[in-house]
This record gives sequence, C-alpha cells and structure tokens, in this order.
Amino acid sequence: MKNESSLPSGFGLNRREFLASAAAAGAGLMMTWPGWAQEQAAGEKVDDLRVAFIGPGSQGRNLLNQALKIPGIRFVAICDIWPYNQTYAANILKKYDMPVKVYTEYQELLATEKDLDAAIVATPDWVHAEHTIACLKAGLNVYCEKEMSNTLEGAKQMVRAARETKKLLQIGHQRRSNPRYWQDRKSVV
Repeated sequence: MKNESSLPSGFGLNRREFLASAAAAGAGLMMTWPGWAQEQAAGEKVDDLRVAFIGPGSQGRNLLNQALKIPGIRFVAICDIWPYNQTYAANILKKYDMPVKVYTEYQELLATEKDLDAAIVATPDWVHAEHTIACLKAGLNVYCEKEMSNTLEGAKQMVRAARETKKLLQIGHQRRSNPRYWQDRKSVV
C-alpha cells in the first residue's frame, strides 16, 4: 500500500507540511483587502486585522495554527458548538497573547463583536454558505475553508452576498495549490 503522507519525490516536503503551507497561504490572502493594502502603500501604521474564527475543529485547528504565523492578524473571537474545540482554540490563542471571547452561536458573535475586519469559516461544509453569508452581511471579509458549499444554490448565494456587500470572499482550494495537480495540467496542455 502506497504511503499517502508523502508527495511524489522531488517536492521536498510531505503531505502534512504541504497542507499546512497551503492553509497559511490561503489565510494570508485575506490581508489583501483594499483598505489594508492602501494603508500599507501609504506607509501609514497598519493595525492588526481583528479576526473571528468560526469552527476551530479538526480542520480549523490546522488553519488556526498556520494563520498564527501571518503577521498582522489578531484573533479576538472564536465560535464553535463543541466545548472541547472552544477550549482548545482559546488555549492556543492565549499562548500567543490573544485572549478571545468564546461563543457557541455565530449569530451572537456577529451581534456582539462590532469591530471585526474578517472571519475565517472552517465549519462543516453543509453550513459554509449560512455562516459565510451571515459574516459578509455583517460587513466582514471572509476566508471560507473548502468546499465552498455542498449545493450550487448555496455557492451562488455566497457569491451574491459578496458582490452585494462589496466584501472579499476567499475559498480554500488546497488541490489547486498541489504540485501533483500542476504536473497533471502541464501534461494535458
């Protein structure tokens, strides 16, 4: 049986390292929102982006750990229905001097936290559309973990909400970043 934890030879990293790098790159794209980039170009002091994390479960934990490596991101709130995930994420963030408010319901988080810049959504895919649309309508830029939505209508509603609110929506696509698939595309073209 083939060891699936390794990429093809020549890539210099294993699957776990690659996924961690891809998650960090995706979360880093959030920092490209226009206001942040304009302040940076003008040489003005740029405050940390205030970010909420919705769904710091198994997939979310990896994303959270990678996002902590990106300068300029300050997590201020987390939301998860499971107490274990809440405690785990809050403890990680406390180690980085980021005490957070903990929520069980995303609606309460959005109603309470009025000075957020962005949200990371890493909940189960069947609620990605619901959570993402709510965050966009609350005025947040959103990084949503893949898959975008498990229905075409949900995906369309997410795009509509991003256009209507003029907020950025980034969807994680780890397979699009995987060198294995780059090679396949090269051989087809």
